[in-house]
Amino acid sequence: MRLFAYSFKLFLFSTLIFSTYVEANSKWRLDKDEEGIKIYLRNTPGSALKSFKSTMTVNRSLSSLLTVIEDTRSYPRWLHNCRSAKLLKQVSETEIVNYVVTDMPWPVADRDAVISASRSQNKSNKRIEIKLRAEPKLLSKVAGKVRIENMHGRWLLTPQGKDKVNVIYEMSIDPGGNIPKWVVNAMAVDLPFYTLDKLRKISKEDKYANAKVKGILD
Repeated sequence: MRLFAYSFKLFLFSTLIFSTYVEANSKWRLDKDEEGIKIYLRNTPGSALKSFKSTMTVNRSLSSLLTVIEDTRSYPRWLHNCRSAKLLKQVSETEIVNYVVTDMPWPVADRDAVISASRSQNKSNKRIEIKLRAEPKLLSKVAGKVRIENMHGRWLLTPQGKDKVNVIYEMSIDPGGNIPKWVVNAMAVDLPFYTLDKLRKISKEDKYANAKVKGILD
């Protein structure tokens, strides 16, 4: 019995180490470079959807971009394929929990996710990191939706001078269920590309462009 328990623990440990090694050593491949936005993809162990990393540089302040990203009600306007979004909990000034529904093409069922977003800022270089992770157990499942169980990602906002910011949007996600390959491939590229494109546009609006976020060094 002890031998079995030891062998099982060793198997789990080896699996974890292998998965971490594969993900860490899976190189990003540039898949799209258009309109100032670059999309990189790489394989994700255990997921049907490739991980993506998207990046652009825009003439905005940190506060203007951050105000959009933390405005849950605005998500359907710029987060690609977002059908609806609502704030579930304001944990603190730097952490929120959102409920987001993603519109999927017929006949694939819509996906929903409970997402925790936690923000921090490096005071020396002023870079902002917003860590994203799925918290599927915080809300009961909704009929007609497939709950996203596994997801983690981040936003990185790095100043490049006065009112100029490099934006990175990175995500690893398992949408769950059976999804056609063409849908999966389209999501991995279209989702980050159109999200960044619309973020760039909406952040020019006065209420965002002139925003100041308490505690943020611009």
